[in-house]
Amino acid sequence: MDNEAFKKFINQDFLGLSNWINSLNPYEFSLIAAVIGFIVAPPLSANEQNSLGNFFELIGQVLLSIAAQNMTVSQSSQQGFNQNTDFNQELEKLKNEINKLRRDVFGNKNS
Repeated sequence: MDNEAFKKFINQDFLGLSNWINSLNPYEFSLIAAVIGFIVAPPLSANEQNSLGNFFELIGQVLLSIAAQNMTVSQSSQQGFNQNTDFNQELEKLKNEINKLRRDVFGNKNS
């Protein structure tokens, strides 16, 4: 692998490209992907098309796996927060019930 070519490739503005792609509506998004596929495919052999297609699918799977894990971690953190909040609310309810029972019990004995 040519290190200079790899360095040039890595130093691209992928965030800008991602922002542009994400700004497209669903029809533009699909059309551009189809056009790129039709442009890239003809000069490649069937084996090269298969290899490149699998490479792009692998990139997609990695992106989807990272996104899924980010969502899982984020959701777990949120659920933990909700569970703690629910726990604290339940604890307050129990304290209030205990105080009410104490007032009832001690109030009845005193009367």
